Amino acid sequence: MKTFREKLTFVLTALAYLLFHIRTGPDLATIASGTFLQIMTTLPYAVGFTYVLIVILRHLSGATPPWDRILRIFFTIGILFAFFFALYEYGDRAEKMRKRQQAKPVTVSRIWRNENPKVPLYWA
Repeated sequence: MKTFREKLTFVLTALAYLLFHIRTGPDLATIASGTFLQIMTTLPYAVGFTYVLIVILRHLSGATPPWDRILRIFFTIGILFAFFFALYEYGDRAEKMRKRQQAKPVTVSRIWRNENPKVPLYWA
């Protein structure tokens, strides 16, 4: 990392990594604990895939990549895992909310155009 551009892109990649791991909540403690748990959940996957990719790069090029490139690869893989875990988490949350809403009885009755709740009496 010699140029300003390399340093800037490195910092932006690290910030994007943190941004993709942020979880929502009602207060700051919930946000911090959710973010920490999300990082700890994706960390083994990101480290493992980074290690495999670094071994492949070392085998192909014959030299170990510099530390900043290794961290950029780690951040990129972490961003991908955070994105897919967030999709799964938000989808699961939406499914639970939908099931909760279906379990509640409907409070508003609907009358269709051709449906009359009272039977008309016809006197002949």
